[in-house]
Amino acid sequence: MALVGLRHPGLKIVSVILAALLWLLVSGEQEVERALRVPLEFTNLPKHLELVGEPPSLVDVRVRGSSGTISRVAAAELAAVLDVRDAKDGLRRFNLQTTDVRAPFGVEVIQVAPASVELTFEESGSKTVPIMARTAGDPAPGFVVSGIAVEPPNVTVSGPVSALSGVKEATTDPVSVSNAKASVTETVTIGIANAAVRLGEIRSARVAVTITMDPGAKP
Repeated sequence: MALVGLRHPGLKIVSVILAALLWLLVSGEQEVERALRVPLEFTNLPKHLELVGEPPSLVDVRVRGSSGTISRVAAAELAAVLDVRDAKDGLRRFNLQTTDVRAPFGVEVIQVAPASVELTFEESGSKTVPIMARTAGDPAPGFVVSGIAVEPPNVTVSGPVSALSGVKEATTDPVSVSNAKASVTETVTIGIANAAVRLGEIRSARVAVTITMDPGAKP
């Protein structure tokens, strides 16, 4: 390495000058503070619990750093991550610390607000409910819907136990039978009216709508 320095003294001098200029640039920057609104995330939620209600999705933080660094930082680069592994059923309060905020290198988090949040947890459960197919429109004149078959007939749903108690069925997107003169088969998406409840692995169903001539129709 010494030989390289002797053979290229100009490169060594340039490197020293660049390092000195960089030090002067950084040391000359003022230290500033800035307020940002950042996302609030939750981690380590116990498997037997559900986070219910409308938990806060954003918190305010105040950060400090060199003027150059702070001017370039965006709210998307920071996130408050709240560990809820100690959560229990019911309303619980959790403290938010500056150490709970992920920030880029060179950015110091000096304040987070609110300093605590209240979250509501509920026992998680699951149940099996029938899938009810929906149709749209009417068959052609002289024809009627004489049967509907759904495969699979049932689906598993999960969520807070209080929300599950009101879920009696899952429904499909409508299958159009407008002006149909023959049976219609279509694979459609399954949905649940209650947003607090989620579907299991099955997200679609095959619906077969049988269309036959209306026996009561006039010839």
